[in-house]
This record gives sequence, structure tokens and C-alpha cells, in this order.
Amino acid sequence: MVELLAPAGDKECFKVALMAGADAIYVGGKRYGARAYAGNFETEDLIECMQLAHLHGKKVYLTVNTLMKESEIDGLTSFLRPFYEEGLDGVILQDFGALSCVAETFPGLELHASTQMTITGAHGAKMLKKYGVSRVVPARELSLSEIVEIKEKTGLEIETFVHGAMCYGYSGQCLFSSMLGERSGNRGRCAGPCRLPYAVKYDGKRLNRENEMYQLSLKDLCTLEVLPKLIEAGIDSFKIEGRMKTPEYVEFVTGMYRKYIDLYRSAPERYRVNKEDMSLLRSRFSRGSIQPGYYFMQNGRELVTLDKPGYQSFESAKETSDAPEAAKEPDELKLNLTGYFSAQAGVPICFTVYKEDAPETAVVVYGQEASKAQKCPATAEEVKKQLSKTGNTPFLFSQLTVELEGDLFLSKKVLNELRRDALTQLTDELLRDHRRSVSGADALEKTVVTEPESERLKIDQRGLEQIHVQVRTREQLKALQGGKKICRIYMSTDLLTTLSREDASAEELLDMCRNWKERGVEIFLTFPHVCRRNTIKIIDEKRVIIDKLQPDGFCVGNPESLEYIKETYPDKKMVSDAGLYVFNARTAEFLAGEGITEHILPFELHRQEIMQLVQAKKARSHRFVLPVYGYIPVMETAGCLLKTNGACRQGKGREEVILTDRHKKDRIVVTHCDRCENTIYNSVPLSLHKEADKISTMPLSGIMLMFSIENASQTKKVLDAWENPDGGQLESYVREFTKGHFIKSVE
Repeated sequence: MVELLAPAGDKECFKVALMAGADAIYVGGKRYGARAYAGNFETEDLIECMQLAHLHGKKVYLTVNTLMKESEIDGLTSFLRPFYEEGLDGVILQDFGALSCVAETFPGLELHASTQMTITGAHGAKMLKKYGVSRVVPARELSLSEIVEIKEKTGLEIETFVHGAMCYGYSGQCLFSSMLGERSGNRGRCAGPCRLPYAVKYDGKRLNRENEMYQLSLKDLCTLEVLPKLIEAGIDSFKIEGRMKTPEYVEFVTGMYRKYIDLYRSAPERYRVNKEDMSLLRSRFSRGSIQPGYYFMQNGRELVTLDKPGYQSFESAKETSDAPEAAKEPDELKLNLTGYFSAQAGVPICFTVYKEDAPETAVVVYGQEASKAQKCPATAEEVKKQLSKTGNTPFLFSQLTVELEGDLFLSKKVLNELRRDALTQLTDELLRDHRRSVSGADALEKTVVTEPESERLKIDQRGLEQIHVQVRTREQLKALQGGKKICRIYMSTDLLTTLSREDASAEELLDMCRNWKERGVEIFLTFPHVCRRNTIKIIDEKRVIIDKLQPDGFCVGNPESLEYIKETYPDKKMVSDAGLYVFNARTAEFLAGEGITEHILPFELHRQEIMQLVQAKKARSHRFVLPVYGYIPVMETAGCLLKTNGACRQGKGREEVILTDRHKKDRIVVTHCDRCENTIYNSVPLSLHKEADKISTMPLSGIMLMFSIENASQTKKVLDAWENPDGGQLESYVREFTKGHFIKSVE
């Protein structure tokens, strides 16, 4: 039976989600959630809501789906502990270090892989299963057949989005907001650059019309019309987006999906979506237009709003007679109870309470001895009225029997205390199976140990003298030939995918690599930022060329390519790319379990945060490489700007498109037409040449020059500048640049 999973940004949203028929609700606390601007829950409020959900047989999942800095991750266990003890059903995670920490500390807690992990296939899902993950929320860009394949090959539960706002870029692979300022989408603070206007130019011509400026703004997702196919595919949980939405939105949309899930369940052959319901959903949508997402579509202009970015007002579902039948009045959240009260003089008063139709839940409480009344004896009606005052508790008496023997005095205070005791004990009884304790709880808090200087592990510190170079074109590779400080070249697999086995250009490429290897330079292959089924298929087809190349290792930026390489090339070294986000030493330790102890540092860490990471005890045996130059890929997308504007280059290789923002800044977009994806690069390159003195003192094993959209001349100029910093070239090789987050931390 499919689970309907609703969002809640606050208590009111939580309660209306329950009333509207949600089977489970996902929420965020005050820390570690990917919706930092939602209301989010204080600890006490969330525990109260969890109790309410569990009393109704519903589940609660907590979002802990942000990247955590070294200074933050040690607070995770104390943050989660009260929710775990109260019976939290599951936690949704992005950070590998957080996954490791939660799995180790909180046995029995369900671990769900967030869509922020960019799980795109069975390889990556299989890797996570080893660490106790029971459910995967795959990338929203996957087709239904790709999703089914994950489930069939891993046996994991699958949770997919069925309704709500859509990101243009792959979740977890977007740095657009981060590079515009300090608001990182990976830490729940996205500024929404995809909702802004852009002009698109290709081959010297403007592609989009003036009334189609919102090229990155996706329509909202709505799957009501394809719901039967999703149910029949075996998806376990249908997720509604919207932790920042209003209670009216949560109530209306949850109620609508409850209505149609139940309709299918009762009579699949009669499943039809009412046109009025679709109209209501469309009119209440953020962007006023809807589409069924990527389940049956690779990409296309049908998915994009084009002519509008923004938000429309959302009417309250209570204001219309067309509200779904599933929406209920607040009193219906209360559980019906049966109660029996008895009293006689000289005997402790007694109150038995149990959940209606479940006498096995009964609790019996006793109060003080009843005394004879001197005047105005208590009546059964008066006692019943007082005991029925359940107030803000989650209970309501549907049956309450009162038996009094003789004329008795029963004060309101005594009856109130008896009722409170009975309801408290009943709550404890009903929630007993949910509650648990943490063994060794006293050891959860961070223990700071100062190591003697003589005990500190000496970290490889070669910094500026060990240059790693990443190339994506043949011209860039050729331009490196005079390099003297290069220790490793990372060559994109895209360089191989257009080559045939006997192609002369393939032999030329292989010869260049052999020459480098003879000079002692390692050759690594870099996998794409996103690896889907088709990408793996394309790379598999080039296995003969890869075998001829005999790379020294691979650079991986996602779980899919990591596990694929472990299975396919088990003896090869691996390096984690920036997209695997080694933000903390726990993540480094996690990746060490997968055979990776060398990491290209992520782009969102400040210099001091890098120092905290590389000097952490759990990371002492690891090597870290710092990117010091390159156009940062700010967004990896399944959407294609060429296809959206009627200029599809299907089956071709690499093309370049210009995306111009409202401030007249150009961004190069590289289209990977063989695998139907786009990479959007930042408008100016990262360059840390003014920070060279600081970098030279950092405990790094090397620096990274990343070449992506540069021509041969630019590539050579940048390499020369970093190989000969004393010549003053570092100050002049690039005019406009950014220092990224090296000196400006993200929130």
C-alpha cells in the first residue's frame, strides 16, 4: 500500500496534513534541514506533533538533509536524541558523515537517502544499502523505468515526489545560489536564481523570445493523471513538496491526493481525474501551470514556465465548496475513548480509560477516598461533565459511564487530577512501543581530546608544488605539454565517448597520455557530475579504449560512479570530486570505507573550515587537493536550453550556449548532447592567485587547476602562471575572477 507523505513547516501545517489524510509527514527542526526559511519546529512542538501522529498510527520523518561543516556535525547526536527517544520513524539525510553518525548512534532508526544525494541508479543505491539505508529518494529527473530498476535491483523502498515545486538543476548538484552570494542550496538557503529571467544565445543568435525569459523556471509537478502508473510501478511513498507552503496548500493538496489514491485503491478500472479538480490545482499553483515531471519525459519546453517566474496567491481550501472530501474538522484529530468511573464512600475513586474498541489499551487510575456529602451531593451528570473536559489533549470521550453509590462529595480538583493522570497514563501506554532509549547516552556529546604535538600525524604538505589539472577537451590536454609541476591529469570521460576503437584521434589521445605517464604523471579519468543509466552505458561502450589507456585511477563525484568503478575496476585508485562534498571528517572516514582517502575539496568551504577539516583526527591519513582556478559548475541539469528553444542537437557531442542574466552577465552552458544534459558554469572563474601565500602554508597535498570552457591559449597561460608564481604572472593572467568561498563562508 503506497504511503502518502505530506510536508509540514509548522504545527498548523502538521495538523491539517493529518486531517487531510497523510500517512506520514516530513518536518524540519531548527537545525540541519534543507528548508532553512520554513517555520520549522522547536523540540517541544515537534515531540508534541510526533505523539499526535503516533496516536493516530501515522509516521514522522525528520529532514537532516544539509551538508555539515566540521564544527557542526558533533552537535547532530544531541539534536536528534530527544526525537529518537520519542519514536521518530525516520531521518532524511544528504551528508555521508551524518549518515554514518546516525547509523552508529541510533539503532532502529530508519535512514532515508535524500534527493540531495543525487541517487541516479542502482549502483549508488546499492552502496547506501550497505550502510543501513532503507529508503531512497532518487533524483527527480529519473524516468519511471530508471526508478523501477533501482527498486528491482536493490529491494530498497522508493520515495518519489508527486507534487509541488521543481528545481531546474539536479538536487545536490547546484551551486548557483551559493556562487551568487552566501546562500547555499546545499544548506537550505537557496535564493532561487532559476526563477530569474535569462536570454539564451547559440551560434551568435538569440534563441528565446522576449516573452520567454524564464528559461530555468520549471512548472510545478502534478501527477494525478499518471498516478495509477506510479502505483503499479511499486513506488512505496508519494511525496508532496512544500515545507515552506501555507496550511491551506498542505490541506488542499494532501486531501486531493488522498482522494485519488483511495479512488484507485477501491476501483482501479474507474480511475478518472475530474477536470474541475485539475483546474483547482492549477489555479492554486505557485506558477499557475502544471506538468507530470520527468517520469515519462527526458526534458523539453513543456516542463518550463518560460513566460512567468513567480508566485500566485493560494486560496484557502475552506473557502470553496470544491475542497476534497478528505479534509476534516479539527475535532476529528482526536481519538475516541471509552471511560468508566466509579465511586463509593470510604473507597478510592477509580477511573478506567481505553481507546475505543481497543480494551487491551485500558489503564486504571485511583484517586483519594470518596467521602459522604453533607449537602449538595455530586450527580453523575456533573462528574461526567468534568471528566469529559479533555481540552487540548488528543482525546475525546465517545462513551463515559459514571456510577456513584450513595450521596458523595467529589471536588472538581480531585476529578481533574484523576482525568489528567488517566490520560497521561493512557498516552504512555499507547506510545510505549514507539519510545526507546539510547545506550551509552552519556557518551553522545563531543569529547575534546588534546593530542600531544609529538603524537600528531604529519600531513603531506606539498601545496603549490604539486599541481593537479582537470581537462575536458583535447585542446586543453595538448596545451599542458610544457608543464613541469603537474603531478596528475584528470581527463573527462567525455573525451572518450566520441571516439571509436580504431579512430586515429583515439590513438593520438592515447599517445599523449602515454607520454605523460612516462614522465611520472598520473592519468585519472573524471566521471560526469551526474551518472545515469545512459551515461554508464556510453562509458561501458568505451571500455576497450579505457583498457588501452590504463588509467591510474578515477575521479568520482556521485555515488553511482563510485560504486560502478568499484565493481568494474576494483584495483584502481579513486579520488572524490568536489561534488561528493567532503565537508567534515566523518564524511572522509565514510569514503575511506569505500576505498577513497584522497579528496578534491568542495567549493563551499572557507579557508578556516578547510583547516578544521584537514586537521581533524579522523581525516589525518587523508590527502586533500584545493581547487585554485576554474569556472565552477553551478548547475547540472537534465533540462536542455537548446531543446527548450527548438534547437536540439540530439546525438551530437559538446556544444556551448550563452546564458545572459538581467545584469548582462554571461554564463557558458555546455551541452552534453550524447547524454542529454547541460552544465551551467559561473560567469567568472574561481581564482585564488591572491591567496597563494596563505595556500602555501596549508597542509594540502596539492592544488587543482580546472579547465572546462578555456581554449588552448588560456589553458597554457593559466598553467604557466601557477607554475611560475615568482614571475608575477599570478597577478595578471585573469582580469575578472571570484575567490568563491575561500574567504567568504556560506551560511
